[in-house]
Amino acid sequence: MRTSGKLWIGKSAGEVIQGENSFDIIRYFLSFAVLVGHFRVITGIPYYFPMSSVDAVHGFFILSGFLVFYSYMRNPDIRHYTERRTRRILPPYVFIVTLCWMGGVLVSTLPVGEYLFSAQLWKYIAANYSFLNFIEPALPGCFQGEAVNGSLWTMKVEILLYITVPIVYYLMKKFRPFPVFIVIFIFSTLYNELFYYLNEKTGNEIFGILKRQVGGQLLYFYSGTLVLLCFDYFRRYIKFLFPVAVLVCYFRYDVPLLIYVEPLAFAVVLIGCAYYIKWFVFMRKFGNVAYGIYLFHFPVIQLSIWLGINEKSHILCFAFCVAGTLLLSILSWLLLEKPILSNRMFSSK
Repeated sequence: MRTSGKLWIGKSAGEVIQGENSFDIIRYFLSFAVLVGHFRVITGIPYYFPMSSVDAVHGFFILSGFLVFYSYMRNPDIRHYTERRTRRILPPYVFIVTLCWMGGVLVSTLPVGEYLFSAQLWKYIAANYSFLNFIEPALPGCFQGEAVNGSLWTMKVEILLYITVPIVYYLMKKFRPFPVFIVIFIFSTLYNELFYYLNEKTGNEIFGILKRQVGGQLLYFYSGTLVLLCFDYFRRYIKFLFPVAVLVCYFRYDVPLLIYVEPLAFAVVLIGCAYYIKWFVFMRKFGNVAYGIYLFHFPVIQLSIWLGINEKSHILCFAFCVAGTLLLSILSWLLLEKPILSNRMFSSK
């Protein structure tokens, strides 16, 4: 692949990017980090995992910035790009939202009729189908008024990041990549600093929520893209970049200035592992259900609390959550995601 600008990846790098990699196992690792993080918060059971759920979400944004931007570069056609993103993201998302509100009638403390005609239910349906989950995260009479699926907030961020890709691609071709990246990184850094300051100053959690939205995640998404565009240099200097990046990630909270380069360092670590740890390349032969794990685990954990499994055994509760999540994810992949991805049912061709 050859495009204008010194930072664009070259043809040889493009061939490497399409070659053997271990992105699948990284996706599983990130998904289980989110699962364990939410399990710990919801149940109060202190299970340990070597990565926080917050870092895992950032990791997903980095992988998207690398892989989705590369996909668009290979075929910068808006119609094709929209179709591919829609087929990948939308079906399992609609499935879990539907499953939750339909299944809610079985766990709700309200009578069936009152549940089905509740204004809160219809507000939930409208908000969650439109990716505005924060408007109504709970179902009437379910789980003591807590969020049914607290993982879904990232989906609107992911979609907004996808929308930026054609715009940023155009700007990079028009003005060259480096100045565009400078603007993106400065904007996202200032955005994070502003809402962090407002949250600390006022104590109002709305500012913390705004900090986590698309403006704050541009740093991570486009850190993945920057590694992509500099892939020739990345390959050449990975032996030096990787240990430095690991140290930056490890000491980021001890040395305040490191927090500003942590997104790029994290991108180097994740993408470096994907291409230079070859033990899990074989997993590319199988369908990846990491997206399903991310989408389905939260309501399964809530269900385990409703069933009281956590009160009987912590180990049994965790096993139930993992097994239930995997079962739903595999069924979703086999019966929904894989058929849709292999059949261009959204295609106009």
